[in-house]
Amino acid sequence: MARILLVDDDEEFLSLIREYLGACGFQSEVAENVAKARAWLQCSQFDAVLSDFNMPGESGLDLLSHVLSSYPGLPFILMSGSAGLEISARELDHMEFIPKPFEFKEMVSVLEKALG
Repeated sequence: MARILLVDDDEEFLSLIREYLGACGFQSEVAENVAKARAWLQCSQFDAVLSDFNMPGESGLDLLSHVLSSYPGLPFILMSGSAGLEISARELDHMEFIPKPFEFKEMVSVLEKALG
């Protein structure tokens, strides 16, 4: 069972994603900000990170930078409702991108692809 770290400042959205992923056979933990995500990464192992881009304080790209330097090879999926971000995010080799809003089936498909 793959273990996923979910990062988003919208707690209701996190809850919905976690519930859906659980029904699809994934185990997940949630973090409402980058600092909490770093704490989870430090004390536990994950198979992938699914993070929002826009959050108060540090952004999903800040978390991506941390993951790339501290956990190379850990699949990272960035979610964003910012249409302009899609182009620059797709240029990054180390991550997948999901534009918001999205269908949860699409999210699982991207997640499964990232997990290989």
